[in-house]
Amino acid sequence: MNDDKKTVDVHILPSTGMREIHKQYGLWIIRGGASGQTPPDSFYRCGRRYFQFYSISHMYDGQGRLWLEPDIEQDVRAGDCVIITPRTVNRYGGCGGKSYYEDSLNFCGPVADMLMRSGVISNGVFPMGKVRRLLSIQKYSSDPAVDAQIRANFELQKLLTELYLDRVSSARNEYPLLDVLLEEIREHPEKWWSVREMSEMCNLSSDQMRRVFFQRTGVTPKLYVDRFKLNLAAEYLVGNTRSIAEAAERFGYTDQYHFSRRFKAVMGMSPKQYRISVGSISGTLRTVS
Repeated sequence: MNDDKKTVDVHILPSTGMREIHKQYGLWIIRGGASGQTPPDSFYRCGRRYFQFYSISHMYDGQGRLWLEPDIEQDVRAGDCVIITPRTVNRYGGCGGKSYYEDSLNFCGPVADMLMRSGVISNGVFPMGKVRRLLSIQKYSSDPAVDAQIRANFELQKLLTELYLDRVSSARNEYPLLDVLLEEIREHPEKWWSVREMSEMCNLSSDQMRRVFFQRTGVTPKLYVDRFKLNLAAEYLVGNTRSIAEAAERFGYTDQYHFSRRFKAVMGMSPKQYRISVGSISGTLRTVS
């Protein structure tokens, strides 16, 4: 990431304004804008920039275009929203001789970070409809009452989740074989899948497979398989007294050392520590292998 302001305009996160309720909740709606209008063809005059916060812009009228680093461009149609995550170099605005009419919100916090890590928030253009849904969130966020701030945060999370679920549903309809693949992965937790095998099952190229899989699950194909195996292995370790070596073999790890190393990286503790810690809490552990 280039922090040189001569080439990239940096929109700074405000240093004041966050209240205790925002810290406790983990989400702060920094500011909102209503009925913004750019000059016609503003996209072509917009400089490269990035934000130190999350941004959602609803283009309720006009015609626009979005550019994202390294070199991705998307059309923005009336009813679409543009979502930008922190430190993503971008530019967007009106095009085709038209202006970009928008309502917008800027926000930040651990809750937003969690939503991004889980794939609920991602960069790009997403259909939102022409109903100006950000206005009601802005109304609540401008009210200093604690209950209004909570309502604003809740409504923003609800909107972001709905956009994500719509995106997932669209991907499911467009790529039905992906659901077949996911079911196969779940049915055969001992199998290691290559991206090539996944691509062939879904009739996609490897690059398409990575993109579609990430849009659907929020993680890469290989990471999905690895985490799925380890989540099942964690349940297996707590649910019986079989050895760690047997658990590793059951989920396709031929090397117990590699299994233990990956388990610790994902779960935060070794298989033995996990079995003792979680098993003692749940009361299911009888003896430790």
